[in-house]
Amino acid sequence: MHAIIIGAGMGGLFAALALRESGQFTSVDVYEQTAKPSTAGAGITMPPNGARLCKWLGVDLTGGDPKGPHGAVDGGRAAILETTRMVMDDGTISVKPLDHNTAANDGAGFHHMHRLDLLMCLYKRCLDFGPDSGEDCPIRIHMAKRLDSMSQTDDLATVTFRDGTADTGELVIGADGLNSVTRQFVYPAAPPRRWTFVVCYRGLIPREEVAKLTKEDGSPMDYNPIDSASMDARKTEFGYVVTYWVRGGELLNVWMGYYEPDADEFEGDEGDWFPADRAEMIRNMKIAFKDDVRMDDVVALAGSVVKPTKWGLYDLDAFPSWHNGRVAVLGDAAHAVLPTFGQGAALAIEDGAALGKCFELHGKDVYSALLHYERVRHYRGTRVQFASKFLLRHLEPEDSPERQKILKALNERDYPVFDHAQRAGGDDSWLYAFDARDIGDEIPAKRLGPWDFRSAEAVREARIEVARNLWVPEVSLKGDRKVTLEEVQQHNTFDDCWIIIHGKVYDFSEWKDHHPGGPFVARMYAGKDATAEFGTYHSRLAEKHMAHFCVGDVIY
Repeated sequence: MHAIIIGAGMGGLFAALALRESGQFTSVDVYEQTAKPSTAGAGITMPPNGARLCKWLGVDLTGGDPKGPHGAVDGGRAAILETTRMVMDDGTISVKPLDHNTAANDGAGFHHMHRLDLLMCLYKRCLDFGPDSGEDCPIRIHMAKRLDSMSQTDDLATVTFRDGTADTGELVIGADGLNSVTRQFVYPAAPPRRWTFVVCYRGLIPREEVAKLTKEDGSPMDYNPIDSASMDARKTEFGYVVTYWVRGGELLNVWMGYYEPDADEFEGDEGDWFPADRAEMIRNMKIAFKDDVRMDDVVALAGSVVKPTKWGLYDLDAFPSWHNGRVAVLGDAAHAVLPTFGQGAALAIEDGAALGKCFELHGKDVYSALLHYERVRHYRGTRVQFASKFLLRHLEPEDSPERQKILKALNERDYPVFDHAQRAGGDDSWLYAFDARDIGDEIPAKRLGPWDFRSAEAVREARIEVARNLWVPEVSLKGDRKVTLEEVQQHNTFDDCWIIIHGKVYDFSEWKDHHPGGPFVARMYAGKDATAEFGTYHSRLAEKHMAHFCVGDVIY
């Protein structure tokens, strides 16, 4: 079989390697719209759940010369950091070691990298199987190929590019990111991206310049990153700053996010990022950290970033189907995540690994392989996609006591490793010890949900805690109405909130403050269909409880 991949980013290149590894393809062609390999932004985290898969397919994350040229087709030149540090709002510091071994006990490790370095080590591995390598199933990478259209029959799929060229194969994979063209073919009703009201600055500071950083009054920083091989975080209600070393410790990556509802340049389709004005960057960080003891350190970092860029953060609601016939999507094209969790690249790599294993299991049966892929990956991608939004504090009010108790019973860490907040559960094995190659021996009967990823003991404990803490209104709804979409959409505010799940309309207005998912659900899905996030994942206990809030069936 011949596989076609749209997009030569992290997900597309790894998918090419994984499909080749499956042994079911004679060739893989990857098409990239840019004229040369490039990636905007600065740093990226490759956590253990992605790193173990890179090791499996021979992608070198730590090799290469840290002082070598920018954009070298080389090893990934990762920095292997020792700790995470969180500077608290009182100026004290919390330090925790990075668990490079994880519950998987394989030493997969956290790798902090320049984005271009990660891309180049993936290119390097793909070039090992290039058409001149003499290896079976060559991987060919084509640049300056912007997708124009797509069609398929029962046996083949064809892609056409704007330069008039075309390709036909048994499989097409869209790894073309948040603004995916392939997604519109797979699921035309997929929701558009949504502006989150968060702006971030990204950039790098050379090590020798980090050593010189001082506050505006000339005094030393309270916590200079030069003193620690760590990933550092500082956050307020409306600001978030994360720094970490990349390229073997030669460069400091700086990420600064802040809440900016009036950032007009990101409310349309003008673009995702722009060159940043340093004076503006300093001014906005002073606002985000106003009257905060950490402000002077933040300003010192902001004033030294080399060629900073300004980004608007967009999110995407989940949608129910990732494949259509012989075409499927992965990575951000399927489940765009915000950078708050440090999981974007790793999830795309997980998708590719699972996809390859599905073809290894099902051979040339493309339809079965893609169905299997979607059923084992949808919940995983959607869960992290949803969780990444929780870190944008302006979107979510405080957790309800009920939700905190349930999270504690589950003992699952629902925040990233660099955040030291004590929310509830602390076990992060569900995230970092996960192995996407474990897809099972047959197609699941339905899309996997949360109870399929948890131990029987955790399920029992959680259900007991859920049963104890489910709030019931004084008067329950009867669920006997017929409700139009137009009526649902009129109840689209935080305080007057109706939500559709599996064709039924639920009144979330009072329930939101007691719901296990927290009031965040009402923030994101008021007046909308939330089936893709929650439709398959409720237990029988949850469904029985939901009946108290059911307005009735929706009329489409």
